Amino acid sequence: MPDLTPFSALPPDRQLVLREAYAREMAKRETTCSMDEKIARFAAWLEPQGISFGADDLRRR
Repeated sequence: MPDLTPFSALPPDRQLVLREAYAREMAKRETTCSMDEKIARFAAWLEPQGISFGADDLRRR
């Protein structure tokens, strides 16, 4: 598999499009309160699209 592009390296508008698409997909599934599970699910959803995501990609407040 080719190298994955880090989510944080994507332009903000592309990140937004992906987050919105993911939210629509996850609205159909069981929810979780676990941050680790949320990260794992998003990473698994992004991987087939050639994008990586991990805890380091989360925005810091």
